[in-house]
Amino acid sequence: MSKPSWKNRRRYIFASFIIGAIMLLGSTFVALAGNGSDVSDLVTGGVALVTLILTSYIFGAVWEDKSLHNKEENPDG
Repeated sequence: MSKPSWKNRRRYIFASFIIGAIMLLGSTFVALAGNGSDVSDLVTGGVALVTLILTSYIFGAVWEDKSLHNKEENPDG
């Protein structure tokens, strides 16, 4: 049984990481510019986006490997 391709999933994950990184870099730029804007939303959003993506990527990979492994016959019975 061949494993499914993660090519498209990785594209979405990398794109989301780039968006999260842009949010964090943007908040840094706004904070250094010192124009009085509230940057906490950008920081919170960027960190949350990166954290959620990383967590779901790891969980999905582990769950898929486990479910594919359980479908194979166990030679020990």
